[in-house]
Amino acid sequence: MDIFEQAKRIKPYLANLSVYFLASLVPMFLSLVSNPFVAKNMSPCDYAIVGYYSAFITLFTPFVNFYFVHYFTKRFYEVDASEREKLKATIFKSFISLSFLMTLVAILLILVYYVLANKSSEIPFLPYALLALFRMPLSCIYSLELIDFKMRRQSKPFFYVSVANSAIAVSLMLLFVVAFKWGAFGHLSSSLLAHTVLFAYILHRNRHLLHYPFDWLTLKEAAFFCWPMVIAAMLTFFSQGYDKVILERSGDLTTLGYYSVGISIAAYINMLGDSVNSTFQPDVFESIVKRNFRRTFNIIALKIALMCVIVVAFIILAPYIIDILTFGRYLNSTKYAVIASLAAITSMMYYSVSQITIALGYSSVTLTNKIVGSLMSVLAFNVLISSYGAVGAAWGVVLSYFFFFFGNVIIVTYKYRHDTYENRNPHLS
Repeated sequence: MDIFEQAKRIKPYLANLSVYFLASLVPMFLSLVSNPFVAKNMSPCDYAIVGYYSAFITLFTPFVNFYFVHYFTKRFYEVDASEREKLKATIFKSFISLSFLMTLVAILLILVYYVLANKSSEIPFLPYALLALFRMPLSCIYSLELIDFKMRRQSKPFFYVSVANSAIAVSLMLLFVVAFKWGAFGHLSSSLLAHTVLFAYILHRNRHLLHYPFDWLTLKEAAFFCWPMVIAAMLTFFSQGYDKVILERSGDLTTLGYYSVGISIAAYINMLGDSVNSTFQPDVFESIVKRNFRRTFNIIALKIALMCVIVVAFIILAPYIIDILTFGRYLNSTKYAVIASLAAITSMMYYSVSQITIALGYSSVTLTNKIVGSLMSVLAFNVLISSYGAVGAAWGVVLSYFFFFFGNVIIVTYKYRHDTYENRNPHLS
């Protein structure tokens, strides 16, 4: 294959990559531009409240959306266009009804935690819990729509919807936090209202799906496939939320506030990581279905290499970036942001292997791995936080993803080789 044929072959991927990167860069740019003004009007306590409830969003989001989008991606290339539309309709309608019920259960569980185990908390339950958690069911059909765009390789609609969501959220953030000076209340309210607007738009755009009959058998199959991943995803709380809950119980909201700022700034790197994943996700699933593992590993290696370049650049520029983004108010967050940025690499490693796991249909492996990895993460967080405080918490985030990655590789490799051996030697099984 000559250079011109190679260039022709990769041209669609480069085009999609550029659009997906732009879909991440534009929201990131809007957030970066607005961040100094938001930081100027948010106290460490405000950031502590937002960071604290973001931990519970991490815990309960998989419970609310039940990871049905993963079942949709798995079945996408296995069914024809007509069946695919019916599948989307069933998941779409379940998101509209069941997800709100699940959210009420989640809010009740947090209330029980407050009453029984955290009465002395300096962070109020109302209205912040309601503002934070009710955005979860509103985001479900938004996530389904974006996944549909990705799998169809429709990067332009993906771009328009993603940017619209970010533009609305940032505009409301500036209004509520900067103009009205509502602090944490304004921060959480702007996100909730932005999700409400996108929910209404996507509901209207896909209103034809409401006319499809609801397929309970499909929902049952999806739930059976997804439930191990739901529990596994909820255990992600121990890599993305447990740190904040433990720090909150120490009673030092100022440190939690600085830590939350550092973690949130490092999260900008994950936005770029999402664009990388969005570009290559269809290819990973397609190559796994075709059992082209060499191509799969090459794609994953390229994704990790791209993230390493991004992270190194961030570490070099972190002091200047945080100085600009916070009007110099949160320079103490730099050390947390630098450490947490390394988690972008370990999380890319884990989520890449996780995609292979899902494509192979090993949903139970995800659960087993998450249970073991979560136990190791809890142990690591407790040791690191008790010894090094918030710095230890940041290192715990990095290590937790590595625990999940390493365990996933071992279990999937063993299971795949075992299944392959049994298929070749059925008389021995």
